[in-house]
Amino acid sequence: MTTLSALCNPGSPVAKFALTNLDFEYELASPAGYRRPPVLEGLMRRWRWILRLLPEAREAECLEDFRSTDSLIAWGIGPRVATSDAFPSLEVVTKANDKRYSHQLEQQLGIALPHSQVVDSLESLSSCVKSCPFDWVLKHPLGFSARERVVGKVGVLSDSGLGWARRKFAQGWSLLFEPWVDDRQDFSLHFDLHQDGTGRYIGACQLLGDAGGVYRGNRVLPDWAPPSEVLACATQVVEELASLGYWGPVGIDAFTGLLGGQPVRRPLLEINARYSFGRLTLALGEWVPEGWSYLWWHPSASDAHRVPLGVTPLAGQNQAGFYALPCCADPERGSGTVVAVAATSDELAVLEQSLTAA
Repeated sequence: MTTLSALCNPGSPVAKFALTNLDFEYELASPAGYRRPPVLEGLMRRWRWILRLLPEAREAECLEDFRSTDSLIAWGIGPRVATSDAFPSLEVVTKANDKRYSHQLEQQLGIALPHSQVVDSLESLSSCVKSCPFDWVLKHPLGFSARERVVGKVGVLSDSGLGWARRKFAQGWSLLFEPWVDDRQDFSLHFDLHQDGTGRYIGACQLLGDAGGVYRGNRVLPDWAPPSEVLACATQVVEELASLGYWGPVGIDAFTGLLGGQPVRRPLLEINARYSFGRLTLALGEWVPEGWSYLWWHPSASDAHRVPLGVTPLAGQNQAGFYALPCCADPERGSGTVVAVAATSDELAVLEQSLTAA
């Protein structure tokens, strides 16, 4: 097996086209007769140019739909994209992004959370709920960003949760049952994995979420790094992906928190075998002064009023404050997001508080 102990960076080919197909997990989950939900049409149009944050896509033409080409860089490898030999097979991509696969790897590595289990029937789900002494979450194998999941209280399976699970089981899915971890500090580690099995570690960033677990952005602090054992675990996972036959961008989500009041560390929450906003946040560092701290915040609709008005595009300014995304990645200023930069992590914390305070 190729290891990542001596990483190489052969360089990424320049892309002529970029496709921000944020719905590719939905397409993986229903490849036959898939129709994009209208809400995602607007979302993808809003982020149409965002892959230009990547150096290899800086000059790319940004597509609204797939165009068959070998010079394409895509957010994720969905059924239509995978028809090109320039990308790994759809079977491999689907497995790499499946939460049941990452759970299998957790079990192999001996790091799975207690009471976590794949369930394939209402009977096995009810048994898990009854035996788990914690609040819990039930996840669709290809859900993302708090979508396609049910959160429950200890020992309780609500009618709505039961109905959701029944529908998924009827569609042929098994689901992932996990205990709910409190006071979580989420972060992600990012890699590039090349077709020859070599790869490189890009870096890590902290994830920002709201009280409901919905993703709201990322934070990069030069004086912070993930625990060494978490990086070691992520490296093992990337090696497994290479053996599986996957190549391309990889994000490994992890967290620390409290389970039943006891500290817990989860080195492998899930695998994102695709581009992600975490990866793009690291790429955004090209516009931030070296050694500075920064964050990229995506407000909810109710918090949009906190986004500062009149911000200028980020372009390497040596001044702390709030900025819009670089022009290449958001030319119409339609993302509704804001970038905060500061010379120190303490200064950044002050700016962040003004964005997220209740």
